Amino acid sequence: MMISSARRPKPVRLPPPRSAAAEFRRIALPVLPEAAAAVLPVGDPPVCPPGPLSAAFADPFTPHKILNHFDRLRQFVDGQLVFPITVEVDPTNVCNHRCTWCVSEQSHTGESLGLACFQSLMRELRQCEVRSIVLKGGGEPTVHPHFVQMLDAAHDAQLSVGLITNGSMPRAGSREKTLQRCEWVRISLDAATPQTHRQIHGTGDFARILQNVAYLTGNARRTMVGLNFVAEARNFHEMARFAQLARSLGAAYVTIRCVFDAARPLSSDLRDAMRQEAVAAKQIEDGRFRVFLGNFTDRYLAASPSDAVPYPRCLGPNLIGIVGGDANVYACCFLRGNPAFSFGNINQRSFGEIWRSGRRQEVMNAVYAGKCNRVCAGGLTTNRYNHYNEILNYLCAEDKPHAEFA
Repeated sequence: MMISSARRPKPVRLPPPRSAAAEFRRIALPVLPEAAAAVLPVGDPPVCPPGPLSAAFADPFTPHKILNHFDRLRQFVDGQLVFPITVEVDPTNVCNHRCTWCVSEQSHTGESLGLACFQSLMRELRQCEVRSIVLKGGGEPTVHPHFVQMLDAAHDAQLSVGLITNGSMPRAGSREKTLQRCEWVRISLDAATPQTHRQIHGTGDFARILQNVAYLTGNARRTMVGLNFVAEARNFHEMARFAQLARSLGAAYVTIRCVFDAARPLSSDLRDAMRQEAVAAKQIEDGRFRVFLGNFTDRYLAASPSDAVPYPRCLGPNLIGIVGGDANVYACCFLRGNPAFSFGNINQRSFGEIWRSGRRQEVMNAVYAGKCNRVCAGGLTTNRYNHYNEILNYLCAEDKPHAEFA
């Protein structure tokens, strides 16, 4: 169903928010022993009961992070315009690796954002109450000649920063500045050996990348460092070795997911072999190192873009902005480089003007109607849009059976 200015889904009226302290006062707490009560602060109670409970559940990988922005969810459900929480920015469409299955391959067209344009964008995003950016591709962000200054610009705008990179980091000072400015960095390695890395990435810089990873993990004070592996026929047999390598380098985690190519579906034997190797990789996990397995299910591996999505409309892109290296603002990371799904260009209009524009509404209506051809593999890819869509489609539903129950 399409959303237009003439007909919107019936707004869901949620109760006014309570302060955390007010909500806490409504909870009946057990009577504490006198000794324990003596150490509690006088006045308003804390947001959470004292003890290790809140820290234990503060998992940075949880999909529930979106609930930290429930005010924005409420506004969207009420039919208000909301700016994105995170904006993914491609500093450049130039890439120094040649991965054949790259989701951004069609956008490797050579453009780059100018430094002044990027600095202006950071200030605009802050004014639009965007909370964070992720530098990614598009191309390889660290090949941009002003990558270091871009990290400073995001910091100056008080935006939290994440980085997705192939790990080559050819610019002087990139590693040091990444640790100063980024909350997290994820390196797309996709191999456990130089030979396989050369096959997948088309380069001979495997050893250099491992040196960069070791530097990042060895010098990180607050930056979380992880590695990514996209499994396919040429490298899946290295999943477990990849996990072992990442753990030995001091990475906090690895993510392992399977490449999707609707034109060349994987055989059932290959899918079974991949799953077995993925299970072996999972065994490398320990208390300080985590292994996240993505889409190793038949529902995904045998998916087709023609499959029905598991929710009425793709609403998730309303919470995530995409700015390409060509300066266009796109509806979704899978659609970057496709002019039919561009909202506008930040060299011509401000980000805020583009986000408020009728052109954006027109493009999003096309996305709601599925005219994007479900390039995310029928909505079955393992990505955060699914979590957002589950929440937003439920909240936007006019009829919610048993909504009065917790």
